[in-house]
Amino acid sequence: MIKDKQKRILSFITALFIFGLFIALIYFAFPGRKDLDLSQYYSWKNLLLKGWILTIIVSVIVLISSVILGFLLYLLSKSKYLVFKYLADIFTEVVFGSPLVVFILIVFYFVGAPLNINNRIILGIIALSLYMAPYMKNVFEGAMESIDEMQYQAMTVFGFTNYQKYRYIIIPQLLKILIPPLAGNLTVIVKGSSLLNFIGVPELYNAIITVGSTTYAVVEGYIFLFVMYLLITIPLIRLTKYFEKKVAGWN
Repeated sequence: MIKDKQKRILSFITALFIFGLFIALIYFAFPGRKDLDLSQYYSWKNLLLKGWILTIIVSVIVLISSVILGFLLYLLSKSKYLVFKYLADIFTEVVFGSPLVVFILIVFYFVGAPLNINNRIILGIIALSLYMAPYMKNVFEGAMESIDEMQYQAMTVFGFTNYQKYRYIIIPQLLKILIPPLAGNLTVIVKGSSLLNFIGVPELYNAIITVGSTTYAVVEGYIFLFVMYLLITIPLIRLTKYFEKKVAGWN
């Protein structure tokens, strides 16, 4: 308990230090600005709040859809049919070799137009989901391979039912392995959602850019952006650690 409190205090101090360093870097990067007027952003609070909420919603939807696509991609990569296996491997290599912003633009222009999809938010979700699918596939691959074949044989010998196998042996092990990388990928999704600004999705970064171009308060905008992303990622990290402890206590 004491060590956990010490870790939380250390994390808080580290976050304050990084935030102070961030402010100092921005301050010296704009020597002409000797004062910061954060109040300019208050009148745009509704736009910023909508962008912040949209970022969270898009990230959660992308997480769920990319997990499903990643699992399907994993099944294809293990298929006995070589054509499915090769298609899964080729798609994985293409994604790993492509910058996210380029992939988003490709989906926007070469998927949106042919399928007559005009909703930029939907296209952004499709792009992020497809991009994250191979990463999720690797997560499932590592988790599945971590369960030794001997365990399946032992469960059969002891007469475990399918329910007992998955409830008491397989699922607890998979969750212990899956939760940390899935949470890490969600953090990547949250930060990657800022690139949806390139196709006009009104997420958090897009809202900050809009306000900054109107008020010319660019420095204040980056400060708000930094803080509002931390308000998403820090609770996410804490929630992940909580679930890790809960899963570790499963019997």
